[in-house]
Amino acid sequence: MNGSARDSLARNAVLYRCAIAVLCAAVLSGLVEPLMAMTRWVPLDPNEGWNAFFAQIAMRGGNLYPPPGSFIVNNYPPASFYIVGAIGRIIGDNIFAGRIVALLSMTIVVVNVYLWARAAGSAARIALLAAALTATYAVTYARGYAAINDPQWLAHALMTTGMVVMWRGNSSTWAIVLGASIMLLGGWTKHLLVPVPIATTWWLVRRSRSAWATWLSWSTFGLVLSGFLVWAAFGGAFFESLHAARQYSVRQAITESARALKCFVPIMIPSLALLCFPRRNERAEFAVAYLVSAAVVAVAASGGVGVDINAFFDLMIAGSLCAAFALEAVWDRPLPGRFGACHWGPVLALLVSGSLGAYAASLVPGVLRDIEELDALETETLAATRLLAARAHGRAACESPELCYWAKNDFNFDFFNYGQRLKVGKQPLTPCEAVFDGRFISMVQLDRYKHGEGTPQLPASCNALIRSNYRLVMRASFGDVFESKDAVESKGVAESKGVAESKDASGPGAALR
Repeated sequence: MNGSARDSLARNAVLYRCAIAVLCAAVLSGLVEPLMAMTRWVPLDPNEGWNAFFAQIAMRGGNLYPPPGSFIVNNYPPASFYIVGAIGRIIGDNIFAGRIVALLSMTIVVVNVYLWARAAGSAARIALLAAALTATYAVTYARGYAAINDPQWLAHALMTTGMVVMWRGNSSTWAIVLGASIMLLGGWTKHLLVPVPIATTWWLVRRSRSAWATWLSWSTFGLVLSGFLVWAAFGGAFFESLHAARQYSVRQAITESARALKCFVPIMIPSLALLCFPRRNERAEFAVAYLVSAAVVAVAASGGVGVDINAFFDLMIAGSLCAAFALEAVWDRPLPGRFGACHWGPVLALLVSGSLGAYAASLVPGVLRDIEELDALETETLAATRLLAARAHGRAACESPELCYWAKNDFNFDFFNYGQRLKVGKQPLTPCEAVFDGRFISMVQLDRYKHGEGTPQLPASCNALIRSNYRLVMRASFGDVFESKDAVESKGVAESKGVAESKDASGPGAALR
């Protein structure tokens, strides 16, 4: 190798290391807030308390899927509730357990991206680039899901683990059986995560008809068997719950898809280039199939009211893989003219990482603001949970269910699903007049919306009843707490009982002692 060739390799290596360094810096900066909030008594997302309550129900042997017309609805498959509930039983809190599971699962997904790319035949530098891109998006675009009690990352961890098993096992019978079983468990964690199985089916059809037949037969058998076991355990209410009433908006699907694609521009441009390549290797074919199926599912799902950015997680992972493979295809091609000492791959990698680094930097002011507010938010949260524990007597309804969970109240009311039934014209068995009459629900917590207007989760008539039958007793940055005007017990008696109970409680109340 002559001197100019060595200089060229050294220059390209520097460009690549700079690209990885930028992505690593973005990941580290994006992890600061999730790690700092992970063990704090702060409401990060309404899903946290919702999932914590159902994990609690699972561990107590209760009814995970209430009958139609109930005040609460469970439209998630059961696997995550038992996983998080088991860990929560060990550490004493389902929300903190779910945050640990989510962070570990997100890490597993990033590692799986690397392992799969290596198993598929990519060089270590390409596999590392794909993993770094995934990690960067996980803590920037998807930072609201980093280390929160939600099964989304757990489901992706299971799906991608099954994918790695099948590729590392070279689509042998044992690898297909084990990989398909792990993917089924992922499906019983979040049922809309179908892009990986779709891409796997496409891959096996093109690779080996016998392997495809094994995959199809075992997947069908496993799905039927697990479906029967779930039906035997929970009855028909489980299948009815998965189709809970929900508004759908084509306009919202278009808006949310456009917003996601705007964030994904750095990886979508090379991904679209990969789609146009006349010749693609096997791993690129799989990644393209994954990308296309993920895009279709994401666009279709994003129109549902209440669907969040998690609808685009598969597209985010697939896009990171496709972008890395597109750069791999041009990695050693020299730039034209006097720039020929540098190659397209490292230069484009630096451009992609630089754009993501700028994106991460734009989020820093908001991250710093959230970190500064953590102490005050935790103080308010502890005050609110002690108030609910002392005066609600187990009959509170929280729009942020984690407050009711930490206050050791029952899960009495699901604002979102109850409101959706009303908004789609599917009347619940018990109307708002009976729910918010001041007797069934003694205290109400509403998230931070315009004061006096109530919550957009419920129709105006329900909000009017809350204003009429409840009085404001606490105002915090996360929302307001109201108490029934017709409380049976006096304020003094209720507070005395609540203080006595909180002394024996393990939770936010104990943390204030």
